[in-house]
Amino acid sequence: MQNKNKIFNIVLFASFTALCYVGTFIMIPLPTGDKIHLGNLVCILASLLFGGIKGGLIGSLGMGLNDLHFYLDTPSTIIRTLILKFLMGLIVGLLFNLFKKKQLKSFSTNIMLYLMSLLFKVVFIVSLIYALDASNKVSILVPIVAFIFSELFILALLFFKDKEAIYKYVLLSVSIGTIFNIVMEFFFRIFLNTVIDGFNFNTALTLSIAKLPASILTGTITVVASVLVYPLLSKALGKKEDYNG
Repeated sequence: MQNKNKIFNIVLFASFTALCYVGTFIMIPLPTGDKIHLGNLVCILASLLFGGIKGGLIGSLGMGLNDLHFYLDTPSTIIRTLILKFLMGLIVGLLFNLFKKKQLKSFSTNIMLYLMSLLFKVVFIVSLIYALDASNKVSILVPIVAFIFSELFILALLFFKDKEAIYKYVLLSVSIGTIFNIVMEFFFRIFLNTVIDGFNFNTALTLSIAKLPASILTGTITVVASVLVYPLLSKALGKKEDYNG
């Protein structure tokens, strides 16, 4: 029986790694020339299902292999992916398991959702000021998505009011992991483009800002899809969880 479980877990790990690799190929082009992909979504779902370490490894390997295919001539991209996707998956898995273990009360999760909404409202105001300033290069897409995120948490407070606690746990853990990934991608891209690729700081900063809209939209899709898909996958795989919290 143990051998069967080990084989089943190995097959699941390999399958999700392959799905993560393929998901990164599934891209939605943006007017900026960048693309939204589904690799992050697979990494996040794996972290929720199998824990942070396995999920992080699946994201790191799956999206790292994709980068080896496309970005062999820019090692900074590969390094960034290997490190950040593992950390993103690790954070999501650890937080999700912590929330479930602590069995947070409805009041506590509501407060956390409200604070997340407030955080994005601050981001919206600050980024809007910069976007409206002609001397700045922050895309107008950043405040738009920040506003959408802020309202997403308010809607979650209303929609999940009488729903299972698991939805709130997924939303909180995935949102925090996704925000971490977006912020760190921005700074990692500047650092690695400067140190490894040899760009000057201004060029690296411009390139990093240009990538923000795609990162934010990818994160938005990842958060929404994770909340909708995870409970279904969890039940399909026979995971026994307390959905009432």
